[in-house]
Amino acid sequence: MRRTVPIETLPGEVRVEDAVEMACAQDVTFIEERLRRGMSVLVECDKELALHVYLAVRARLRRGAANGRGPQIVIVDGRPREGEESRGNLATMLTQLTTAIRGSVERTIIVLLHLDVLTTTHTSLTMEAREAIPLLYENPEAVLLGFRDPSFSLPKVIEGVFAVRREIVGVPRESLAKIVTQREAKAIDADNFDPFALYKYVSGLNPVRLRRLMQAVGLRREAMPGRSQAAQVYRELRRQTVSEDVELPNVDLERDIGGYPEVKLRLREELLDLLRRKDSLGSEGEIQALEGLLPRGIIFHGPPGTGKTYFAKAMATAMDATVIIVSGPELKSKWVGESEENLRRVFRQARRSAPAVVVFDEIDAFAHARGTYEGSGVEHSMVNQLLTEMDGFRGSESVFVVGTTNSWRASTGRFCGRGDLSS
Repeated sequence: MRRTVPIETLPGEVRVEDAVEMACAQDVTFIEERLRRGMSVLVECDKELALHVYLAVRARLRRGAANGRGPQIVIVDGRPREGEESRGNLATMLTQLTTAIRGSVERTIIVLLHLDVLTTTHTSLTMEAREAIPLLYENPEAVLLGFRDPSFSLPKVIEGVFAVRREIVGVPRESLAKIVTQREAKAIDADNFDPFALYKYVSGLNPVRLRRLMQAVGLRREAMPGRSQAAQVYRELRRQTVSEDVELPNVDLERDIGGYPEVKLRLREELLDLLRRKDSLGSEGEIQALEGLLPRGIIFHGPPGTGKTYFAKAMATAMDATVIIVSGPELKSKWVGESEENLRRVFRQARRSAPAVVVFDEIDAFAHARGTYEGSGVEHSMVNQLLTEMDGFRGSESVFVVGTTNSWRASTGRFCGRGDLSS
């Protein structure tokens, strides 16, 4: 299959609900099937996506029902019903939840669109969470569909109510040709649409956010015949998708870093040249084969002050990527589960700002070499979480991990040889 898509084959118009249905088709199917089996599902997705995912799931449930109606659905969203007095969203949600749980009958699905707002906590449980917990466990026959924005924390006891969890991040690359319109594609290139080039800058966006950005692209003047405006469009998309606390570096590997010829050569041969080759390939099969060869990370080791972090910034500059620098010791927390959540938060941010390079400075603070492990068990959990996050990337996503350490022996030899990090 060719890399580019003829513009005339793209849709003329795309509604947000259609974009969600097409981009999140596998997620919606997963949720629908579990709900039909009577399993409670916790969905982790951006807040702006939650309502659209619920509507897509509801439509699927109704289409698959013999009577065209599907199971009964009760929504707990904090909006007062007709004739009810408004007492605030949280109080109203608790009342609605109480009624739904205690009045739940067979084939009733209770939808908690704002479960995160109702029960979020960073230290001790809130009053609302204390009231919600016994309610959620009161009726074991109740089927729940809860939504949580990743920026909120949920108590473990509430997560335990749900039989399965589904995280929705980004959009699949193959969906772009279905959710980008002809007008928007012509604002990028006059002749063909290249989903592979566009995906580099939008892989971490949810379909609602993606449609908003592409609608803005569609307001641009169309490219002249035989011409391309891709560079300008991608530059604007890059600016729109970079959050405040990430950096767009400008460090040239040759001009700004002296010496280290062997390190530079290895970076070029094992990563940067492969990425440039990927951008020039014209076949989808060739691109996917090359993506399977790309390393997911690298470790720089050496004494302090030798430019390890600077090398990471030079890599990011060559990749047109953002840089997120996190301190290994600062990721660790005394609270159970918070260290792993800190890691998840870093990777969520990286995926939203992709292409991105995540730099773990002093990675040996939690990733020790085999045989040198000493600690409370937090470090072991953090390493497992790090590997889980790296294994969870789509092969087409441009997120790269860099670890830095002053002592190679005392740190991350455990990563090498399994395709995660190389030194």
